[in-house]
Amino acid sequence: MKFFLGTHQPSWFTATTEALFVCDRRLRDRKTLPRARGEWALDSGGFTELKDYGAWTTTTPAQYVARVRRYRDEIGGLVWAAPQDWMCEPIIIQGGRIGTNTFVGTGLSVVEHQRRTVDNYLELRSLAPDLPFIPVLQGYQLDDYLACAARYAEQGVDLAAEPTVGLGSVCRREATTEAAAIIAALTAAVPGVRLHGFGIKTAGLGAYGSMLASSDSLAWSYAARRSPVLPGCTGHKNCANCIRYAFQWRHRVLASLAGHATRNPPCAKPSRGRSVSRKLDRSARASHRLALSGFRDEAARLERDTTIRWAHRDGMTIRQIATLMSLSPARVGQIIADTDDRPLLDQLRELRRKWDIDADPANRAAADHVIATLTAAELADAQPEGVDGGHRHVEVGSSEPSLFDLT
Repeated sequence: MKFFLGTHQPSWFTATTEALFVCDRRLRDRKTLPRARGEWALDSGGFTELKDYGAWTTTTPAQYVARVRRYRDEIGGLVWAAPQDWMCEPIIIQGGRIGTNTFVGTGLSVVEHQRRTVDNYLELRSLAPDLPFIPVLQGYQLDDYLACAARYAEQGVDLAAEPTVGLGSVCRREATTEAAAIIAALTAAVPGVRLHGFGIKTAGLGAYGSMLASSDSLAWSYAARRSPVLPGCTGHKNCANCIRYAFQWRHRVLASLAGHATRNPPCAKPSRGRSVSRKLDRSARASHRLALSGFRDEAARLERDTTIRWAHRDGMTIRQIATLMSLSPARVGQIIADTDDRPLLDQLRELRRKWDIDADPANRAAADHVIATLTAAELADAQPEGVDGGHRHVEVGSSEPSLFDLT
């Protein structure tokens, strides 16, 4: 799974080659833009827009297209951009208060939110077919998401052929099993779909991250505001704006995910009145799934072992690593000592051949994402002078809520 680290600081573009997730609200008023060293994805800022105004009132599709084109050309490295979608959480639709935060409410139905989400995607693609806008599936109940997928199909959008399909309105769910069932149902109904989970909680990533092609998170900032300052950090009362803290958190999350990668995803019951795709017969599909599971199982061990070596190289003790990874110190020491001299990419290619991954298009796409994640550049290990951290939709410390504050 490709992981986008959320930040509201455009200066991070020049600080790392790792994938970042940045909101349009943090970029649109800047006269000059930094040049990105790595890949990144753009959040449209829809949560705050609908929270404050109950509709998309501050930006027209044409204005958004103009800004996205500028970001692509001036910043570079833009992988995809979210559309001006409409979230479907009850608080967004009905309005109300959470703590000190007020939601005006759209007063519309889930179906209408879905229609506007699909229509906006189609309009953006019509206005700018050269820009990497992605379709986003919105809903609240499982059947809602399947209906949204059907709406895209009715409009001629082949979700399985899209490089990335966003999955919205799942990040605030308390029950990870509910989100897992939605993801499982979508991957069954649209074989080969490559889902991006917006703002997925770390617990959710451990439970169903293997079913996602990518995800983003800014939970590190929320945690940092409630944690002591890292040793060696000066000039701030907490590390909520600290790139050093952010990448250490990212490192721990990716290491933890390696231990969850082999878990079987929860099964979703077929939706009433909907048939699951029958493109492959049952035995062929089972064979492909077993092959992908075997590949992920061995790739997860490679990821875990590589991450452990990175952590040890970056100064963590064997005992600290053992505690975080729930392994014995002896096992951690063995992993550090048993370094395979071959490049990681060569080892992953060997696994790919072993499990005949390329025999199935869906497996091939899943393996591509696994390999891209595992062979990415090493995590940033130092904080460039003058660089600070960020938050996904709004500035840290502001009165506006983030998807991680509202839990």
